Parts: sequence; C-alpha cells; structure tokens
Amino acid sequence: MTEDISNTETTEELDTARATKASSWSPIWILPIVAVLIGAWLMVDDYLSTGPLINLTMSDAEGIAAGKTLIKTRNVEIGHVETVKLSDDLQYAVVKARIDPDAASTLVEDTRFWVVKPRIGREGISGLNTVLSGAYIQLEPGKSKQEKRDFDVLDQPPVSLSGDGIRISLDSPLGISLNPGDPVSYQGQIVGRVEKAEFSASDQHMHHELFIEAPYDVLVTKSTRFWSSSGVNISLDSKGFNINLASLETLLSSGVSFGVLQEMENDKAAESGDEFTLYPNQTAAQQASYDHYIEYVLMVKDTVRGLAEGAPVEFRGLRIGTVQSVPWEYNSRMRNGKDGFAIPVLIRLEPQRLGDFHDGLLEEWKERIDRLIKRGLVATLKPGNLLTGSMFVDINIDKTPGMPEIKTAMFRERQVIPTKSSQLAQMEMKVSNLLDKLNGIDVQPVLDGVNANLKTSQALLQEVQKLAVSIDNFVNNPQTQTIPDNVNQTLAELRETLKGLSPDAPAYQNLSQSIKSLEGLINDIQPLVRTLNEQPNALIFNRTEQMDPQPPAAQP
Repeated sequence: MTEDISNTETTEELDTARATKASSWSPIWILPIVAVLIGAWLMVDDYLSTGPLINLTMSDAEGIAAGKTLIKTRNVEIGHVETVKLSDDLQYAVVKARIDPDAASTLVEDTRFWVVKPRIGREGISGLNTVLSGAYIQLEPGKSKQEKRDFDVLDQPPVSLSGDGIRISLDSPLGISLNPGDPVSYQGQIVGRVEKAEFSASDQHMHHELFIEAPYDVLVTKSTRFWSSSGVNISLDSKGFNINLASLETLLSSGVSFGVLQEMENDKAAESGDEFTLYPNQTAAQQASYDHYIEYVLMVKDTVRGLAEGAPVEFRGLRIGTVQSVPWEYNSRMRNGKDGFAIPVLIRLEPQRLGDFHDGLLEEWKERIDRLIKRGLVATLKPGNLLTGSMFVDINIDKTPGMPEIKTAMFRERQVIPTKSSQLAQMEMKVSNLLDKLNGIDVQPVLDGVNANLKTSQALLQEVQKLAVSIDNFVNNPQTQTIPDNVNQTLAELRETLKGLSPDAPAYQNLSQSIKSLEGLINDIQPLVRTLNEQPNALIFNRTEQMDPQPPAAQP
C-alpha cells in the first residue's frame, strides 16, 4: 500500500511541468561586443595617430597641391597639405595642413613657415632639389611655449634660421628704397638682411624692416645711423674727388650700412621694433648726427656761385659748421634798402664736431660768437676746389686797423654774421707756388735722357733697315725663286710612285697573286710536316699504322 502511494506521488511529479526563468545571457552576444570594442579601439587609435590641423595663409599658392605638398623640417617629413582654397575676400590663399602627432609640439607662437621652391636671387640659385620632387613647405620651430594653429607663410625664406637677433624699422623718402634680401653691413661685414619693404601712400615714404643677426645685434644702439650703400659712392665737392667702394654684393645690387658716427655717453642698446631713419649716404647720416646747433645768417653781397647746401663752415681751417640753405628767405620783407641785393645764406655752427659736448655748451658758443662779432668776426666765401669751383664759408677775425664797431643785426630772428668781399689772394698764392715748383724742376736730366733714348732708337732703326735689306736680297735671289718649282716637281714624282701601289696597278696585282700561291704551298706542306713530326723515318720507311687507343679496363 505504501509503495502504491509513493508511486502515485512520483507519477504526479513527473506529469506536472515546472516554469523556470530563462537566462538573458547568450553566447551569440560575444560577437557584437567584440566588434564594438574593436571599433572603439580603432577610433581611439585613429584619434591618437592623427595630428592637429593647422591653417596657413599665403599670398600665392604657387606649387602647392592638396594631398601632394609635404611639410618638412630639417628634411624630415612631418605633415602634408590637405586642402587649398581662397579666402572669403579672395585676397589670399588658405591652406589646411595636417601635422604628425610627434611634431605637434613645434606649433608655437613664433614658429615660421615658408615655401621652398627654385629661386634666383643675389646669392645665387636655391631650391634646385625641388625641380623634380616639387615644392614643399618648410617649418622652422619656435621657442615660445604658447601653442598656435594659424600661421602666415613668409614670402621669402627667413634671414636667420635661429631667429636670434633684433628687428628694426627704417623710414626713408621714396627715392631711397631697398629690396627684400639686400645686405645690411657694418664696416664692410654683412650682419643682417632686409626682410620687408613697403611703400606708404599716406606719407609717400618707404618703410623697411631689417633683421640684425646675433651676436651683431649689440652693435645697434639708440644713436646708430643707417645709410644707403650703393656699392660705389662718388662725390666731387670742396674737399676734392672722393670714391668709396662697398662690398661686391652691394656693388651688384644695393644695401644698407650702419654705424655710430658720434660717440655718446650712456648710449643705450636698441630694442626690437625701434625706428630709425635711412639716409641717402654716409655724409648725410654724419650730418644728421649733429643735432645740437646754432643758426646764423650771412648777408652775402658778392656772388654765391659755387656755394651749395652742405658746404663746410670753417674757422682757421677747422670745420665748425655747415651751410644749411642757399639762398634762404630771399623774398622776406625784413630785407631793407641798405642790404641792397644781398643774398641771405643760412648756416649752422655745430659744437658737436669738436667733441666733448655737454649741456650749456650752446649758450657758451652764443656768448662767444657775440663777443667775437664785436671784435671783428666776419665771414668770407672762399674757393674750396679749383676744379669744381665749389666754395666754402671761412669765418675769421678781421684785424684790419680802423674797422668800425659792428652792431648786432638780426634777420628772421637769427643773428647776422658780417661778411666781406672775397679776395683772390689765395688763388694767386696757389698759382705762384705752382709756378715756383715748375721753375724749380731740373729739366736738363730729363732732356739728356730723351736724347739718349733718341740715339738708341736711331741705332735700332738702322739695324732694322739692314735686316729688311737682307730679307729683300734673299727673296730676290734666283735660286730662292726656283725652290717652289723644285718642290712641285718632287711632289709630282712622289704622286706617280704612289700610283703604282694602288689596287688597280699591275705590281699590286702580281704581289697579291704571289701571296695566294705561297698560301697554297704552305697548305700542301702542312701534312708532310705533321707526318715527319710523328714519324721522322717516314721518308725512308712506310708509315706504321697507329692503332686506336683502348681505354683501360675498370678496376675490380
């Protein structure tokens, strides 16, 4: 009974199905999870392997091609150009380039870019290696810590790759202009280059930007003067004829030179961005350095022909000033009747020319000139160069007895220095000295030398005449005249002899036939010689038959 009950319960358990919750995990999900992980890894790897995108602005995209043009530094490829398009205002080209992640640290604020392509300049031909490979963009890493992604591409390669030095600005009139790449020299040594040259229509001046390389940048101070060096500077003034030659490079093109033309105490070093003036020549730059001066007026009653702006003002041969303007304010109403037709000339007295300039020196000079005028200080126009006819102003004290006291006169708020008529005594003295030197020359030795040379020349002419007579006799000799006929006859006989050696000549044919017969005889004798070599008694006995050689048997 008990067994029946247990069997019945077991049967009921087997017949009743139990519901269980199915598991949400299935092995099929492994594939999409792996795919997602691989995709995420590829995205992260692509992001890490893709460098930054930069924008390059250039005035002309010549030679730049999207997907082809490379970006290099030190001949190592670090990126490539992705797109090239025009700006929104169509004024310049915008290039988007991708830089490798390893070179992303080079993209800082002072990083420079320029296009390397074939260029022909004053320094020769550069970039020839890009003729076949194509142009590329050169990157020069900067030293800044500030990151940057937008850059302007330089039109010309930079002067200094290191970037050490200073950049200064020059301002000059339109007639004095430089070109990018022109050399900047200091006492003949090239220390920099002109980077930019722009014309400003507002002030009609040229504005230049110069780069002075280190360590020469310390040579530029606040008192430095810059002037144009055209290679050859020729001047003809009261001092004479002067020629100044610069370097060969500036001779072929142009350039700029600089220097400190006047020593100053506590002269400070120049800084990047300082502005200077570009003068046409060194003389003008030197004159501009004398910026402390006193102006006076000369009322010249004689001719001012030969007196020009920039002429020296001297005191007993020592230059103390410069003529500023000839004439000056000629139509001024301040000119009165007693002046007649006197021509006003403005001059400068420049104490800096004598050195040791200090504050208060101008006032001391004014007081000194006032006292000297009362004591008879006058100005005279004197010839400075007889060849050019140029004049200079000579200031001196006239010690002529009985001179009336001179009253101080003013013209256009400037004191007038009295003048007196120029004399020709200096010219007469020079002419007299020249005549004395000519009279002092001993001419007799020169004449004796000339006579000796004439005698030697006459003897030489006689020898030449004798030689000419000998040559004439040799040419007119009958035996000499027959030489061409004998030579022609000898050449004719030689020509006849050579005809016998031609292929068509009988002698040549007989010789060829004999050679052929000799070759046949030799061919016939060769078997006999071979037999005698093998059997010397073959001429007496019959030749023995030679058995064919048998190869040896194989060894057991």
